Amino acid sequence: MRRTLLASLLVAAAPLAAQETRFTPTIAAGGTLALENINGPMVITQGTGRTAEVIVTKRVIKGDGSYVKAIMEESGGKVRICTIYTNRDPNRKTCKGENSSPSRGRDNYDQVEMRYEVRVPAGVLVDAESVNGNITATGLEASAALQSVNGAIIFSGTTASHLETVNGGIKAKFTKADWDGTLKVSAVNGGVDLVFPAGLDADISGETVNGGITSDFPVTIEGKWGPKSFNGKIGRGGRRLSIETVNGGITLKKG
Repeated sequence: MRRTLLASLLVAAAPLAAQETRFTPTIAAGGTLALENINGPMVITQGTGRTAEVIVTKRVIKGDGSYVKAIMEESGGKVRICTIYTNRDPNRKTCKGENSSPSRGRDNYDQVEMRYEVRVPAGVLVDAESVNGNITATGLEASAALQSVNGAIIFSGTTASHLETVNGGIKAKFTKADWDGTLKVSAVNGGVDLVFPAGLDADISGETVNGGITSDFPVTIEGKWGPKSFNGKIGRGGRRLSIETVNGGITLKKG
């Protein structure tokens, strides 16, 4: 009897098998692939052709994960794939809405991880957001915008419009330095490490509260310079580069 009871308890405590949802939308060059996740990492790589591949793997760590789903929306040249929680609205079928996990007392809440593995078609922009989870995007050939609340951002590619996180560091390597407008890189609790080609031309501003600033690039100072902040120019200047962090250092490297 004891063995039967113990076996039942172990089965009940074990996490459910991972469940996989696959999306394969066709996106034209110049279109956008938007990704929105609540809890779990995102891994994004460069693909070929016109078909994106997004595999979302759900892992229920504790509780009920049946109401956590990944869905896809298409509008014009934009495809959006998002995680939704349907516990408040069982009929919900859109990305827009409230996401929250039910709580049943202290330390008694559902834990569901959604892992995104993404291959992006050539020439497609990436706009990825995560609440709890790292975002890793490597080898991207078109512009990217990556945002996380609790998680690090790791990026390599040609260009980006912004890389932002609250709790986590940012590591980025750019193969080109030809972004349009302003490239904004921002962290609150974490360092910022950026690698640019040797021929970088940019008007640059940087600021940190608790951390130092180092640069492989000569910076012509225009305005203020201090151990915690600066405004200046790299090379001939031109496009804007804004770097901010509160708790962490700023490092600019040639590569």
